[in-house]
Amino acid sequence: DVATAFLNGELKEEIWMKEPPGYESKTPGVACRLLRSIYGLRQASRCWYDKLCTKFAEIGLFPSKSDPAMFVKVDEKGVILALVHVDDMCVAAKTQEMVDRIKRAIGGLFKVRDLGEIKVFLGMEVTRRENGDITLSQASYVERILSAHGLGDVKPRVLPMAVGTQVTPAKEDVEVLEDPT
Repeated sequence: DVATAFLNGELKEEIWMKEPPGYESKTPGVACRLLRSIYGLRQASRCWYDKLCTKFAEIGLFPSKSDPAMFVKVDEKGVILALVHVDDMCVAAKTQEMVDRIKRAIGGLFKVRDLGEIKVFLGMEVTRRENGDITLSQASYVERILSAHGLGDVKPRVLPMAVGTQVTPAKEDVEVLEDPT
């Protein structure tokens, strides 16, 4: 009997809770086991990562040794990369067919939403040019930081100093200014 074992102190690692209001068990006197990992406790992120690794291994995606958040699949058609941050994912491969194939495989493992071609990932704006070049930018992040410090309306300078300014190294006998501005 689980309740007796719990009361006798034999189940030290488990956490038990009462049934929620409105739930009626068919077997009276039974306790509910709390699945700690799904309630935002300390090990929740580790449990999610372990589940992700297990499920991704089923489709041939394995964590990279250099970055555990990057999953790699190498097969005869090429290399597929999947970058994961909590519940956001970015998939990259040489061909669109490979990307679509891995997206379908991941969709078979988890309930997912395909947001199409990447525009923003982890706060970085991603732009793809016609020649295939990819540009990463954090312009909106910089704007937020400037606005937070009351510098949202300042005019940008092309150069950090006025043209013609000569910078010379400081000498030991020169007094350092209190206010560098």
